[in-house]
Amino acid sequence: MIEITKCTKVYSSADGSNEVKALDNIDLTVRDKEFVALLGPSGCGKTTLMKIIAGLIPWNSGDVKINGQALQGPGPDRAVVFQDFALMPWADIKTNVAFGLELQGVAREEREQKARELIKAVGLDGFEDSYPKHLSGGMQQRVGLARALAVNPETLLMDEPFGALDAQTRRLMQEDLLQLHEREPKTVLFVTHGMDEALRLADRIVLMTARPGRIKETIDVPFGRPRPEGFERDDVFSDLSDYLWNTLKAMQVREEQD
Repeated sequence: MIEITKCTKVYSSADGSNEVKALDNIDLTVRDKEFVALLGPSGCGKTTLMKIIAGLIPWNSGDVKINGQALQGPGPDRAVVFQDFALMPWADIKTNVAFGLELQGVAREEREQKARELIKAVGLDGFEDSYPKHLSGGMQQRVGLARALAVNPETLLMDEPFGALDAQTRRLMQEDLLQLHEREPKTVLFVTHGMDEALRLADRIVLMTARPGRIKETIDVPFGRPRPEGFERDDVFSDLSDYLWNTLKAMQVREEQD
């Protein structure tokens, strides 16, 4: 479980002459094995919040707890999937996927076996010995997902992981992620700009305001798991998508007028 209480983050220039408040008094709880999407205007602090939870950057005030313990930094209980894949170009796919296990001191035979199982699970069976440059963007993102899953984290932190993909590949990756989550549920925090993507994937959508990022509201997604056949054609899906878009558009217009 992730518990965030009154979290504020301020970025300062190197000389301290300028400050930008990225997050302001964020209160958020993500329950065990819940899939939560963070949605908001560009620059609202979604990625900043994710980096804080990952233990990659400090915050200025408030409390951040993981399973009741104060956050101290990165840990094996959390894994991050980035938008830009972040693969090692000099290493084959099997080595990329097994990298986290190698850092944990797992024996070579065991980590390679685990890597092969996950490569197959994300639909890349037969590409174990290939290199990232030989793979499409969607295939590289599958490698990034397999690498994150290899260390068996309790929580997946996904920072717009499908944002750089074409529409067709993005949709395939969304379906793959749904199937993986249904097969082995994990706590997921998913940053996105896409209203429909958030509705397809999440149990709850946390809607953030323009900078400084605050939580405007939380919306329960009324579709169960596994997702029912044709749920995207439901009027409820369309109505929620329209509501999210109109709310985000109104926030963007207000920001431009200020």
